[in-house]
Amino acid sequence: MNYKFLNNPKEIEQKSFAIIESLTGLGNTPEDQVIKRAIHASGDPDIRKDFRFHPAAINQGLVALTKKNLIITDVEMVRAGITGYDGEVVCLIREERIKRKALEKNVTRAYQAMMELKDKMDGAVIAIGNAPTALLAVIELIKTGVEPALVVGVPVGFVGAKESKELLLNCDVPYITLLGYKGGSTIAAAIVNALIKLSRTGGK
Repeated sequence: MNYKFLNNPKEIEQKSFAIIESLTGLGNTPEDQVIKRAIHASGDPDIRKDFRFHPAAINQGLVALTKKNLIITDVEMVRAGITGYDGEVVCLIREERIKRKALEKNVTRAYQAMMELKDKMDGAVIAIGNAPTALLAVIELIKTGVEPALVVGVPVGFVGAKESKELLLNCDVPYITLLGYKGGSTIAAAIVNALIKLSRTGGK
């Protein structure tokens, strides 16, 4: 085997994105930069065709992040994967009161955690990468008048993930989603990280 392994982090990243661009034809629009980050995190160039962006998604997301508005995540893995943000990133899923209330109501902890954050959602960026029930909770709250700046809805799985994303497409709120069963915490975090980076460069 004659493969030459790179060991410089910057060179590895540059080569990774060059390969992604060669495989996908993606350019440097804000949407393309978000998709490339997601592909880089997932190792799956095919997901590019299943991304959907609300027309106001990029602009509203960048405005919120520039203002250092709250980021809400469904699981700790998404929260931990978001880097370089000067604002607050919150996840309630591990709190004992959430566990207790979820058990009492016979709902998932992810669903209950989102319901508990209702009063903090206006203007927030919500990033969901794991739990379809968390996305369903957010959609329910949006229907009651809650107005997040952006919903990154990319839950993964075979039970409710595809369907919850389809419901998100019909919500009158800026969103970024990935149709079908694919998604995940790494993709959700990658999308938010791409937006954070764009917010520092004026969206370019």
